[in-house]
Formats: sequence, C-alpha cells, structure tokens
Amino acid sequence: MMIHRSVLHTLILLSILPLAAFLPVTPSEAAGAGGAEVVRISPDRSQEVVARFDALIDSQELPDHLMAEDAERAGGDFDVGSYFEVLDRLWMEFGYSLDYVYDYAGIGGAPVLYARPADQPAYRNYAEYLAADAAKSPEEREDFYLRHVQADGTAESFFQLALLCIQGEQFYQFWHAAYNDDGIVCDQEAANASLDELRGWVGEDEATIEGLLSDLAGYDLAPVVTMDEEMVKVEVVVFTKWGGFLQRSMTVKREFPHEILAEGEEVLVEYDCGIMF
Repeated sequence: MMIHRSVLHTLILLSILPLAAFLPVTPSEAAGAGGAEVVRISPDRSQEVVARFDALIDSQELPDHLMAEDAERAGGDFDVGSYFEVLDRLWMEFGYSLDYVYDYAGIGGAPVLYARPADQPAYRNYAEYLAADAAKSPEEREDFYLRHVQADGTAESFFQLALLCIQGEQFYQFWHAAYNDDGIVCDQEAANASLDELRGWVGEDEATIEGLLSDLAGYDLAPVVTMDEEMVKVEVVVFTKWGGFLQRSMTVKREFPHEILAEGEEVLVEYDCGIMF
C-alpha cells in the first residue's frame, strides 16, 4: 500500500513532536507574555499549607528567658527546622541549617532567621549575630537565610518560598513586633477568618467587616506564579490590621540561589485598625 508523500511527512512530524505539545493546558496554567508560564495555585491546596504554617507558629509561646536584651536560647525553644515539615517543596542547601537569634529591645521582640553551617555552633545571641557582619543589612549578609533555601522548581515551591519570606519571622513576637502581621489568604473563607481579630481584639463592628469582604469579593485571591527561564514572580494576597488586604509580589531568580530581585505591594481593600503600640 502506497502512502502519499504529504501524509508520510505528517506522520513523521507527529512521531517526533514531544507529547507535551498535545497535552491540554489546565485551567490553572497558561502561557504568559514572552512565553512565560503562568500558574494559578489551587486555593484549597495553598490555603491548607498556609493554615498548617499558621498553626505551627501560633502554637509557640514566648519563653520568659528570651525577654531580655541579648538573651540566649535554651533547649526546648522552637526549632525552625520544623518549617520544612509544612513547606515540603523547600529544603536547606546541603551543609546548612535554618536557625535564629532573638532580638529583644524592651518595647518589642522578634526572631531573626539566618542560615548556619551545620558544622558550626549557633550564634549565642543577637549581639554576636550582629558582630559577625555588622556593616551589612540582613539581606546582604552571607548568612541571610533565603540565600540558602532551595525550591524544587515547581510553582508551588516558589509559593512556599514566598510564605516563608512573609511569615517566617512571626513566631515569638512581643509588643511592637506585632505590627509584622501580614498573613496570606488564598480564598474568601480565609479572608473572612483573617478578620476574626477585628471582631474580638479590635472590637470592630460587623458592618465594617462585611464592607471589607464585599469590597474584596471581586478579586481572585488564589496565588499566581509566573515563571520564565530566568525569573519567577509570585503574587499573593495578604491581610494586615495596619493596611488591609494587599497584593504582595516577590520576584526571584529561578535557579538556586533564589536571590530576591524585586518586591511590590498594591492595596486592594484599605483598612487600618487605628491601634498604636
């Protein structure tokens, strides 16, 4: 049986094209500008990760021994290595551990994350941490923790990296440090839950809360990750009592180390609780 030459050429072409060329694009994935891949992370999955991360940090109570300047950590203090049980698409660079010192200054206190070579002792306290590289900001230091956190390359891994960056230093907060309260929300249910403190601690009236939710209803709160060959941009919605609902973005290098190239912020629904410490 003879096959027409044009048909034969078509069959040969089909045989050598990659299978991916014929796979349908899922609703959460699409081609962006310049061929970039745009991925809308499942709100259910992403909110589950956020909820587990929140539960982990919210369960930590500030120990009395850390409420002093240059306080030293003790056995039984929170182990930030447990973050990776939740952020399961991230890991520390080989030979490094995620660690922290506590920065207490009387009117506030918060942890400062850093990456420690696994074969070296931890800094004794915040003063020793500062002295190790006093002339540089945390982001410029060699031990800046995000320099040594690796993502597995998936869109979800970069979402987890953004979660770590935004909320990783929110445990053991004392007094003024509570201003750092940005919490990622991925759907309307989570947005509603994030306003519970307004109902209780702040004492906001229900009409104001309903107004905030109504103004937010037109937005898709699912995280969006845009990836090209060199860069990854992660966009998430956060709520803070001192600002409202904001869209925060973080652009990093796709290849490790995932250096932060740019950060942005846009107000979606403005709110301020009016409380000042």
